[in-house]
Amino acid sequence: MRKVLFASFFVLAASFSLFAQKSSDKMDVFGGYSFVRFNPGQGADAINQNGWESMATFRLNPVFGISADVDGTYKSQSGANQHIYTYLFGPEFKKGSDKGAVFVHGLMGFAHDSVSANVLGTNVSVADNAFAMAFGGGYDWRASQAMSIRLFQADYLVTRFGSATQNNIRLSFGVTFHPKFGRGF
Repeated sequence: MRKVLFASFFVLAASFSLFAQKSSDKMDVFGGYSFVRFNPGQGADAINQNGWESMATFRLNPVFGISADVDGTYKSQSGANQHIYTYLFGPEFKKGSDKGAVFVHGLMGFAHDSVSANVLGTNVSVADNAFAMAFGGGYDWRASQAMSIRLFQADYLVTRFGSATQNNIRLSFGVTFHPKFGRGF
C-alpha cells in the first residue's frame, strides 16, 4: 500500500510542472487532519477513524477548478488494524473574498480498505477496493496571499465495499497554500 501511496504523491507532484507553463495558472494545495465516521453497515457499529487528507485543486479560473483528493484514515482496536485510503477527483467551485473563500466540490474515485490482525500467532489480512464519492465543502480563511487556514471541510463520503453502500461523514481542517507558478512562489 505504501507503494501505491508513494506513486500517487509522485504523480501529483510531477503534474505540477504541466500547469506551470503560464504565469496565470493557479493552484490550491491543502494538507491537514481528517476524521471519518465510517459506517460499515449490515448491523456493524460505526467506527471513528483519524488520519490525514491532501488535495490539489488546479484553478481553471477564480471560480472553477479540478481537484485531486487523497485521504488516509486509521483505526486500531482489539489487535486489529484498519486503514482506509480514498483517491477522489472532480470539480470544485469557489467563491472568494479578501477574508476567505467558501467552496463546494463533488468528487468521485475509489477507496481501498485493508484490515490486518494477529489471530493465534498468524498474521491475517484482507483488503478490498471500492467505488467512492464525496460531496461537500468548507471555508478557507485567508491568512496571507500565499496561505489560508481551512477552518473546516465537511463531506458526505459514500463507499461501496462488499456490494453494500456505506454512508460516511468526513471532517477535515488544515492549511491551504496558493502557489503562483511562472512568477516564483
